[in-house]
Amino acid sequence: MEVLAAGVAYALDGFSPQKLLTKLGLAYLSTNNVSLPGDLWAHLSPDASIHLPGDARFANLTSRWREWHAPSIAAVVEVATEGDVQQAVRYANEYGMPFIARSGGHGATEALASATDAIQIDFRHMNQVKISEDGNTATIGGGTTVKELVDALAASGKQTVTGICECVGVSAPILGGGHGWLQGQYGLAADQVISARLVLPNGDAVTVSENSNPDLFWAIKGAGHNFGLVTEWEYRIYDIKNEKWSYEIFVFSGDKLEALYDLTNEMLKNQPPQVTHWTYVIKVAEIDPDHPIIWYAIIYDGPVSEARDYAKPFHDIDAIMVNAGEATIPELAALSFQSIEGPGCVKGLSSLRYPIGLKSYNTAAIRKVYDEIDATLREFPELAGSFFLLEGYPTQGVEAIDASSSAFPHRDDKILVTSYLQYKPNETIVPIAQAFGKKLRSYLLEGSDDPAHLKAYVNYAHGDESPQEVYGWEKWRLEKLKKLKKEWDPENRMRYYVPFL
Repeated sequence: MEVLAAGVAYALDGFSPQKLLTKLGLAYLSTNNVSLPGDLWAHLSPDASIHLPGDARFANLTSRWREWHAPSIAAVVEVATEGDVQQAVRYANEYGMPFIARSGGHGATEALASATDAIQIDFRHMNQVKISEDGNTATIGGGTTVKELVDALAASGKQTVTGICECVGVSAPILGGGHGWLQGQYGLAADQVISARLVLPNGDAVTVSENSNPDLFWAIKGAGHNFGLVTEWEYRIYDIKNEKWSYEIFVFSGDKLEALYDLTNEMLKNQPPQVTHWTYVIKVAEIDPDHPIIWYAIIYDGPVSEARDYAKPFHDIDAIMVNAGEATIPELAALSFQSIEGPGCVKGLSSLRYPIGLKSYNTAAIRKVYDEIDATLREFPELAGSFFLLEGYPTQGVEAIDASSSAFPHRDDKILVTSYLQYKPNETIVPIAQAFGKKLRSYLLEGSDDPAHLKAYVNYAHGDESPQEVYGWEKWRLEKLKKLKKEWDPENRMRYYVPFL
């Protein structure tokens, strides 16, 4: 009778055959006979789902921005509620399986490769954005992407600090600090958090804020990848000041590098809070088939007249081309090649990053970087899709926040520089790419104001950095993080994204 009843339930409720087997107390089976023990299905909400290797959607659900050294996934749990997240975490703990969170899939650091046969807790259906009645805050689901958040806010005349790349989830950048166009005016993404709902590594759920678990709230704003899975954010939002931003884009040849970055250093001394200097050193054969070009944009949250006046000094340096216009915040992603259709969202490549935070540009070091890029891309054309990104965000809003108020350790950095080495999977190129990225970063470190202390942004970290380089050289910071880790994750279950234990 139990079998018959279950069969009727299957017919009426549209259960999958795998779900039916679980209801009968049997293993959940996929089409290729890979199985999970136990009865996880029975504890999930009706809108949740489980996918195993062999399922039609499994490959798409597990594909990532960087496939090289990616985690190996045994099962994907698409969660729909906070309770689903809790059940997935508890299940993983019960059966000794690693678990990782997934929304945008841009996480790329060496420790992820140590998550073998892991459960991927997929947040992409938890992507709600709800604006409060007073219009000052928004409730944001833990699986929301940058594009979903930016578009939802823009439709209501609102904006906030987010990352630039549209397909990245908002949660992971916030957990590491979070840079963006608006940080000069409002601070980092992490500085916008009022509270968060956090599923702990043991499966319990708590609220963190200045008044509830304040030490854990401090930790998730800069080192949060090590402490829990965020199901929901309460987040500050702001009225859009200017419907359209102004921009001016210059393309320079490599011989203009010294003049360009000497000028940049002078301009950064008085950089307004609404201005970003955004630069790529990249090979574009259609412009210069032989050497990299310097793509340099001034992104300005203000009137065209002010933007043009600010950018006027760059016109004294002979450019290959100049393009000026206006764009909304959603349109800025495409302008900077970070839209869903752009290279920042291409999946399946071997993508390596080597970040460093700087106070200013050492022009001689930038020259070494340029020449190294030029020589390497000619010798190894497989790396021609790589680019060198210099993010010159305004920092007034970031520096206005007390440096001790969050785990984010790099508030006094003026510039975020990253080598993005991208190439089609090819094991013979791996050691070449790694040596290339490390060399570029070493040039910048040697030419910095503090060559003994690398400062690496956790959301871009390669994974070969020391805990001090990522989480701060102040002794008390790492000591506090380690103490909190032992309190909130004594078994070190969350250790797959730039761990410090």
